[in-house]
Amino acid sequence: MKKILVHICCGVDAVYALRKIKEEYPDAYIEGYFYDPNIHPEEEYILRWIETERVCNDLGIKCYLAPYEIEKWLTAVKGLENEPERGKRCSVCHDLRLEKTAEFARENRFDAITTVLMMSPKKDFQVLKEIGESIARKYDLQFLSIDFRKNGGIEKMNRLSKEAQLYHQNYCGCMYALFQQREGEYIKELVSYGKGRLPGSREELLFIKQIRAFAESLGLPCKEEGFNFVNWRVIHSILKINKQEIPHSVLWFSRSVKGILRAKVKNLMYEDDKKVALLNKYNCKIWILNQTLKDIPLEMPRVFTEPILIVGSDYRDLIDIDTKVEIRLKTEFDENGRSQNLIIGNPEAVHTLEYYSDTLPDGKEGYSFINIKGAILENLDRIRRGEIKVVIYGAKTAGNLGKMYMKKAFINI
Repeated sequence: MKKILVHICCGVDAVYALRKIKEEYPDAYIEGYFYDPNIHPEEEYILRWIETERVCNDLGIKCYLAPYEIEKWLTAVKGLENEPERGKRCSVCHDLRLEKTAEFARENRFDAITTVLMMSPKKDFQVLKEIGESIARKYDLQFLSIDFRKNGGIEKMNRLSKEAQLYHQNYCGCMYALFQQREGEYIKELVSYGKGRLPGSREELLFIKQIRAFAESLGLPCKEEGFNFVNWRVIHSILKINKQEIPHSVLWFSRSVKGILRAKVKNLMYEDDKKVALLNKYNCKIWILNQTLKDIPLEMPRVFTEPILIVGSDYRDLIDIDTKVEIRLKTEFDENGRSQNLIIGNPEAVHTLEYYSDTLPDGKEGYSFINIKGAILENLDRIRRGEIKVVIYGAKTAGNLGKMYMKKAFINI
């Protein structure tokens, strides 16, 4: 029996390619090997691994996760940063991945290796074939050159990927390729948000995928319902009061301030949980909380986008009528924001356990994987019987958008 090790770069490329390999080698023993040292950031690596593991589990194929080795890749491609797509940098990248795969294959007594990179229309098939055959000879292995794209392979891959609701990445993982494609632009794909899982972020999606993978490992049916929304983020912000720089946060959907706003407090209003300072320019406000500084989630989407900056109670006595204020604020609205709800169990179940996938930037106002895992295990029998479902809503802190979408309770905003 031929023993084949398949290098895998992502679930999307693997979902059809693995089926094709099983079809062409029905008597072979097949395992997967996930290794992509070019992927940045690490959260992206983990996200693609989770989806790869889902695909392999569905096909009954064991898959190994190789270490994340971005520094090794950076060293290997040094000097090739400006190479075009399919250029020398890509060849070095293929070398790294297939060399690591071949090393693992020889150590574990495989007979042959191949790669699902041959699925991607963005990769040069002939280059991959030559590199694969050269490395395979070095390790006394056979390299299987399979043109997965033939006979409608791309269309079959897209169909299977959609049916499985796989995460479909929009870049190969290489930061240098993204730099070239989006010269001078802010590249959100390369940003990690630390402790928080912001609405529409990779971290929020990764959280959903981790929960889905766990639920499916218990044999529970899962369904994702994606939805688009106007997303928002702070690019940079500075708040000075009487020339003193003040720690602060910015309320969701605050618009940018052009240049530097120099203003004075013209009025003060007092509410139960805060003092509100209205400035004499730009319809701008400062919320002074009755507690230490924290981010504020939205209960409903904001209709008005005047800039609102938030400070803690430490600075309550510093702000009064005619206090001088200086603000620099750059924010960005993204009409292509996307989040998703996850339904675990029978969608028609009468009873629902509700959770949320996003958090505030500091990681607060949210649930942990352990919270939701515990709830699933505690109610496992009832979920299996269809009495109860678990729903994880997306984009809560941006105004409960996931729950609104689920209930179809749209408002004109």
